[in-house]
Amino acid sequence: MRTIEVNAFGGPEVLEFREVDDPIPPEDGYVVQIMAAGLNFADIVERRGRYKKDQPLPGLLGKEAAGVVVARGPAATRFDLGDPVIVIRFGNGCYADKVAAAAHEVLTPPRGLSFVEMAAFGTAYATAWFAMHEIARVRPGEAVLIQAAAGGVGSAAITLARTHGCSPIIGTAGGPEKCAIVRSRGADACLDYTATDFRAAVAELTDGRGVAYCLESVGGETYERSLEVMAPMGSLVVIGFTSVQADYANAIPRLHPLSLFHRSISVGGLNIDNLSFQRHTATWDQLVAHVEEHHIRPAVGQVFAFDDIQDAHALLESRRSVGKVVLSMEPAYQPALI
Repeated sequence: MRTIEVNAFGGPEVLEFREVDDPIPPEDGYVVQIMAAGLNFADIVERRGRYKKDQPLPGLLGKEAAGVVVARGPAATRFDLGDPVIVIRFGNGCYADKVAAAAHEVLTPPRGLSFVEMAAFGTAYATAWFAMHEIARVRPGEAVLIQAAAGGVGSAAITLARTHGCSPIIGTAGGPEKCAIVRSRGADACLDYTATDFRAAVAELTDGRGVAYCLESVGGETYERSLEVMAPMGSLVVIGFTSVQADYANAIPRLHPLSLFHRSISVGGLNIDNLSFQRHTATWDQLVAHVEEHHIRPAVGQVFAFDDIQDAHALLESRRSVGKVVLSMEPAYQPALI
């Protein structure tokens, strides 16, 4: 079988195919034939060696995928051979024909999704759901602001806010075309951050009160301005720093507790890599049930064949992608814009 290996940090050209033996299932786990794999911005940061200190080489990439169970260990009982599943494997390795995954890394997908949609679902919707329900505790009718709303997580957050009954739902995106897509997915307004300062528009859209919830993934000036538009009792949840390319320790602003106290706001963080879904199966099941009830289909943007992994990474890194970028491992697949 084939997998992707990184032998040096750098651009998309460092992604190399390697032939390896088929994996063996863990005692309580499974081997999954990968049909599609989702790309995340964390993959870009990791490929460049900036994800964490002392990243080892050679390394693997790919934190999520969808496929079919083709083998299972003697203690694995939840899934049968042939079952469609989602794999979320924060230790990487999902850029491959097959992957061995522990029991807690294999999850039940929502019914009715294609493999490409399943690959676009896992981390994006889990991040958006955990941030909104487990950290911010958003109520129906509350105003929300979703930064970078045209991307995979942003699109999921807009959809989940709409089906939860939030209002107004405000997104930001780069350029009029992306903003049009964000509005088509359920946002009441989308602000082009390349042409306008979103703070004045948020004040107008919320009658000066501000937002009860903000999902922030950009960092830098966007993070600081997002804090300014929070309403009393509001919650800002940080899920990333895509504008920060290096030196996180010095580039990310400090937050003094008194600034939270005086304004009665809270700031939380969510690194989906830290979550063990084995300990959060009830929350995952709630998310899946909500998606099925509201007939939600993940926002898939560009889909690439596995052989075109370098092109897929180049697109995601360029910030020109809309929705989730996905690799398809299905042999009959022809690249197309969905």
